[in-house]
Amino acid sequence: MKKFAILLAILLAPISAHAQAWQPANGAKLEFDVLRDGGAFGTHVVKFSREGDTLTVKSDIALKVALGPVTFFEYVHDVTEKYAGNRLTWVGSRTKKDGKWKTLSAQATTGGVQVKGEGFKGLLTGTLIPSTHWNADEMKQPAMFSTETGEMLPMKVTDRGMETVKTATGAVQARRFDVKSELDASFWYDAQGRWVKCAFEAEGSKIEYVLRAVPA
Repeated sequence: MKKFAILLAILLAPISAHAQAWQPANGAKLEFDVLRDGGAFGTHVVKFSREGDTLTVKSDIALKVALGPVTFFEYVHDVTEKYAGNRLTWVGSRTKKDGKWKTLSAQATTGGVQVKGEGFKGLLTGTLIPSTHWNADEMKQPAMFSTETGEMLPMKVTDRGMETVKTATGAVQARRFDVKSELDASFWYDAQGRWVKCAFEAEGSKIEYVLRAVPA
């Protein structure tokens, strides 16, 4: 299960012109039920709020494997992103893994973003898109900004074309991207650039994200 944490930092590389950057409406949500070998594993929820030109995005991930009172695996990752217009101004996160909590903060400053994380502390320049997966523009970047560690990590992506994806409320057409990095994974985005599915294998288990409903 430790490899799951790696996936949460993986973003994709160049995205096809078929997908457009999605501009989520105030109150929009991406709610996924996370399955492990077909059984309940947890949830991954992304919520959006707008006030004027300010967009706030909150991601909450909670995964757990337990038998009665005994917990074998637990992962919690909460992230808040803030944007002014389309400019990232702040990222904060807290992560519980292996029973320990760690935090990250990233503040936009003159010349870049000042990062304080366990994997990196310092100034990052260029376009940074947090590894929260909802923003299809992140896939245009050659590396990802990990919301867990603060590191920039490379990835290789293969465009597999359009496929039918099942959600809890029906099927949608979405483009599949296979990612090769520390962990192999697949992500699907519909024609509007909305994230609709994720799937990968970790520690011999098949993990799948099932979207409850496609947001407007």
